[in-house]
Amino acid sequence: MLIYDKNNPATIHSAVCFVDILGFTHLVQESFNKGTGNYLLKRLHKTLTHGINSLRPREEYVGVLKTFTDNIVIGHPIYEDGESQLGGIFLDFAAYQLSLTLEGFFIRGAVSIGEYYADNEFAFGPALLEAHHLESNEAITPRIILSNETRKMVHKHIGYYAEPEWAPQSRDILKDNVDGNYFINYLETVMGDRELHDHQFAFSILQRHKAIIEENLTRFQGNPRVFSKYEWAAQYHNFFSDLNFTSTYSSQLQILNVPNGNFSLII
Repeated sequence: MLIYDKNNPATIHSAVCFVDILGFTHLVQESFNKGTGNYLLKRLHKTLTHGINSLRPREEYVGVLKTFTDNIVIGHPIYEDGESQLGGIFLDFAAYQLSLTLEGFFIRGAVSIGEYYADNEFAFGPALLEAHHLESNEAITPRIILSNETRKMVHKHIGYYAEPEWAPQSRDILKDNVDGNYFINYLETVMGDRELHDHQFAFSILQRHKAIIEENLTRFQGNPRVFSKYEWAAQYHNFFSDLNFTSTYSSQLQILNVPNGNFSLII
């Protein structure tokens, strides 16, 4: 099984995910201007430490995690068909994104497929460059998008299943029909095991998610560039609520006064 070998550095065909916190620089500058810098530091330190520990690969062969403040990059060497590695990234980063969002920290990022090498001090390769480029230039809103090669691999994996809706990828990933980007459906995390699903628990989490988005919509209503990002989050929230809850529950979860989004399942 291939691993990133510090004694003989060489790139390996890998799945790579790069993420950071949306508006991090402004967040830090604003907190110190208000005299609350250390309060923000404590919140970030607690939230990110917990989140990073949950992402850290359990074994060396699984992958390498690298962090710097709000930036995280993880690489998983691809073996066999890559379904396990991609599935792990989707599930782990969905949980990470939800946990940060519920603390008020919205993130964006990208997943790419390609050559990559990493160890505790070093990260290198075109897959990292592509993931960083997509995060910086195409993700824009609080979402983790997929590169073209990653999308192709996802559809290949879906093709293994007799019924496409049985594929976990059919719920793990959504499509933004405005720009065609696929992104990790992080709210799917609240649904847990759908066979044993506790709707009341998911409903309560989504109520918190709604309140956090509404707070930011109010806060940034005079800043169109930032407001549009939280408007996208509200549209995604509304779509997910409609998709997974009856009209009675969904109506209570809807964020009002935002235009309808244009999302769909990928199958």
